[in-house]
Amino acid sequence: MATQFSSLSFLTNWKTRIVYFLILPIINILLLVLIDLQYSNQFNWYVASASVIIDSGALSIQAMSQLMITDANLGIDLELIAKNPYSFYYWMTKLVTSLISGIILGIINLLLLLLFGLPLSILIKCSLMLPLTCLFGTVLGFTSWSMSWQMKNPYYFSNLFISIITIVSGVLVIISDYPKWLMVISYAFPFCEVVDFIKLNKNNLSISILVTFIWFIIGTLFYVFQIKAVLNKKIHQY
Repeated sequence: MATQFSSLSFLTNWKTRIVYFLILPIINILLLVLIDLQYSNQFNWYVASASVIIDSGALSIQAMSQLMITDANLGIDLELIAKNPYSFYYWMTKLVTSLISGIILGIINLLLLLLFGLPLSILIKCSLMLPLTCLFGTVLGFTSWSMSWQMKNPYYFSNLFISIITIVSGVLVIISDYPKWLMVISYAFPFCEVVDFIKLNKNNLSISILVTFIWFIIGTLFYVFQIKAVLNKKIHQY
């Protein structure tokens, strides 16, 4: 596990840790809260707390994708698929590392919001959603990697997912107020019901769980179907 954490760029030193776990989330919180404040004329704890949860999911996406790409750069993926492509231990270490990374970000920033007055009821809801959101992010991180395994830019899909996660989750504007085309795109990702739980007290997460399972199936199919080609080439484009 220590090896997994040491391979993540945002855990390289204290400077990168502070940037990723404090500075970037705080900037994102302030940006979203100020935008919301301009239109609602009131400070909204739901926006601030939902921002933290979604940032945690985004970090899990980044962590999982980066772990896999690092292994690809080192040729570990070739050894894996040649010997045991479905190794429980291998995949579990990636899963746990990605989950812990996102959860730590969430805990740090939720406690920070609590110091500034975050209501306990919202904190409890966020705490319930935090592990689940990070699990969703980890699955998307795996799928984004498997889809771009043999692309010149292995971060293509993970960067794409991370860049749109705030919009498709409905942190600022609830999904039901979106135009239909954007609503459809939002429901293709598993985060909007998490935000609805925090902001609107809706406790139905069935669509998010189903969507996450579909993403996992897609990622697994991409992984399985590319194993033979990767073994034949024994080299990546990046």
